[in-house]
Amino acid sequence: MRHVLVLDVGTSALKAVLFDAAGNAVAGGDAGYGAPSRPHRQHVHAWWAAARRAITEIRPHRVDAIVLTGTMENLIAVDREGRPVHDAILYSDPCGAAALRSLGPALAAHDAGAILGNPPEPLMTAFKLRWLMEHEPDTAARARWFLPGAKDALALHLTGRAVTDPVTATTTGLMDLRRRQWSESLLAVLGIPAGKLPEILPAGALIGTVAMAAAADLGLDVSTPIPVINGCGDAGATTVGSWCRGDGDVSIYLGTSGWVARVVPDHDLSPSPSVYRLAHPSDGLIIEVTPILSAGAAGNWVREMLAMPAAARDALLAEADAVPPDLVFLPYLSGERFPFLDTHVRAAFVGLDATHGRRDLYYAVLEGVGFAILANLAVIDPGKDAKICLAGGGATSAVWPQMLADLFGRRLSIPRDPGDATAMGAFLIAAEALGLDGAIASDAQIVSPRPDRRGRAVRMAGAFEQATAAARRIARG
Repeated sequence: MRHVLVLDVGTSALKAVLFDAAGNAVAGGDAGYGAPSRPHRQHVHAWWAAARRAITEIRPHRVDAIVLTGTMENLIAVDREGRPVHDAILYSDPCGAAALRSLGPALAAHDAGAILGNPPEPLMTAFKLRWLMEHEPDTAARARWFLPGAKDALALHLTGRAVTDPVTATTTGLMDLRRRQWSESLLAVLGIPAGKLPEILPAGALIGTVAMAAAADLGLDVSTPIPVINGCGDAGATTVGSWCRGDGDVSIYLGTSGWVARVVPDHDLSPSPSVYRLAHPSDGLIIEVTPILSAGAAGNWVREMLAMPAAARDALLAEADAVPPDLVFLPYLSGERFPFLDTHVRAAFVGLDATHGRRDLYYAVLEGVGFAILANLAVIDPGKDAKICLAGGGATSAVWPQMLADLFGRRLSIPRDPGDATAMGAFLIAAEALGLDGAIASDAQIVSPRPDRRGRAVRMAGAFEQATAAARRIARG
């Protein structure tokens, strides 16, 4: 076994990363999907077309195995061959809200939250499916499979097998989290036929080999069969790729959105308003997640507003970091979900004056995201004793991780290539399944807090908390 190909089906683009047996990325490519048919929808064939284009960028390397990861909580209705009968309804589509309202009492009577490990939510796949069955019954009837993961559509195309994984299945509103199988009682309440759902298999399961037609379309050499490893939903892969793998480990992901995640045993699965639970790729563990709605998105917003060139970003941050501004930013550009749910609260600068320049504004925005993360850390890790791993594009900054370590008063561990944590997690799952004993161990960079910044961090955190409370009062009118 020489090379493992990870296919990561993201929201707007597919990434292909080729790893050698030791876990080094040796080639990669990515391809976008083009304009969607409408908001919250995606052409299913666009994922396969993107895979074809991305894979051309890894040649002439041979592919010896494939593992998959991608977005979750979708509804992908396809026929037996994987051809779409409807555009994919993406995780962000709220079309299932009415179905949840009407079915809420019946779900409560069956204690759905205890089965799912989470309270039923309108974005779950189950309620998208109810919408399709009610509004487009002929389309729903034509479907052979209802798939929840973007990667599941690729798996069907690659192997002819309809499967998903426990991480992805958690987001459907249909899986018994303790058993890691579809819940018969919830399927009955929702009127969803079990025979149209994919089989739930472990993340490390070998689901088949690449079919000849699929290999030819992708330009892969199948003189030797290419095994396909199931993989898992992107949040699970990212958690593993952040080296957040053991009981009590905590990871922070800084992408366009972000989250704080903790790995814990699956002993207590009663629903909690403080966290969202996912099955961990490994049996016996779950991932408790608190999402940050505006993480990297806040940075993107301020960089665009201030017309900041990419090459100057860290230099401006470093200049501001020398003498940090007493300027608070509330990063609620789209409201907030955790540690409080408030869809009306909005962003603000507090303490702004005429002396502040763009470097101060940029610094305050990234620091504000840090304070929002700190509030979530207080829920996820109240004992403040867990190892914290930092991943995502934000972790590649030369300055932001140090700012976060100062705010948290905690050491942060940053893995190699933190921007590719999702692909690395999928590779690690495949490496274990394939017996690649030489796969890399973590060689993380450690960022320690600066003691002389502790007083300021505590003072600014207090100001952030007070400003947030005021902003929420204003939002309530």
